[in-house]
Amino acid sequence: MMKLKKSLYFVWIILLLVISCKNPGSGKSQPPPRVEMVLRTAGADTLDGEPGIDAAENIGAAVNGIQLMWYNPVKTAELDHYNIYRSEDPAGLINFNVIAEKKLNQAGSIDSLFIDTQDLQKNVRYYYFVTVVNKDKLESDPSDTLSYQLLERAANLSLNGNSTVVSQPQMEFEWWMNSGQTPDQYILRVEAFVSEDFHPVVYLKIIKSTYQSPQSYLLSGDWLKQVFADGKYRWRIDCVGAENTEEQFFSGSESEWAVFTVKWSN
Repeated sequence: MMKLKKSLYFVWIILLLVISCKNPGSGKSQPPPRVEMVLRTAGADTLDGEPGIDAAENIGAAVNGIQLMWYNPVKTAELDHYNIYRSEDPAGLINFNVIAEKKLNQAGSIDSLFIDTQDLQKNVRYYYFVTVVNKDKLESDPSDTLSYQLLERAANLSLNGNSTVVSQPQMEFEWWMNSGQTPDQYILRVEAFVSEDFHPVVYLKIIKSTYQSPQSYLLSGDWLKQVFADGKYRWRIDCVGAENTEEQFFSGSESEWAVFTVKWSN
């Protein structure tokens, strides 16, 4: 009988050890892994996805929004939402506040993208990091901190003297910086207007600033007929300011879109 009691005792000890290993601490899950931001590369405006942090369309507002992107965790079933933090501290070290919560697995919403449009101003540097919270309300460590400063947008976009139809192989794009302050470079972006939701990039060009307004850029030659088929297009000008990819430190802006139609003469 004594041997049986000892055997049962050891079995009980082993069971307790197994249970304690499976349920450490209070029994709650561990905090989720930190969010990995999509780091923006130099000249990222020239890429279709424009990853990381960038200016973004903000219809009807005086300034652009600021877009953030990150990688989705492999396992999302146990996660509840992301917290987006922002600070205007000059060094980006303190005074971070949650400006938004983004729920996971919401129909019609991209989990790993957020556009900040909340009380933004030109020439103010904003700092951001993202955390993820699981269903036990445990929050991850902060992601890397990214920063962006919105610049003045290019305005008064004009193509061939305010023409809306291109019928000859010449396109002269012109734009103004109303304040007279100009960035070091621009990006001319032209997209095909296939539908309201589908705009494939047709032409991109990084243009060095002449530090004058207006600034213009000319495309000419029969090669245009090979690149631009008959149809509807839209174009904009991105201003590109200071960039430091090592510290994820960027500035820029995106103009509003201008629309034109290509209809080559027979």
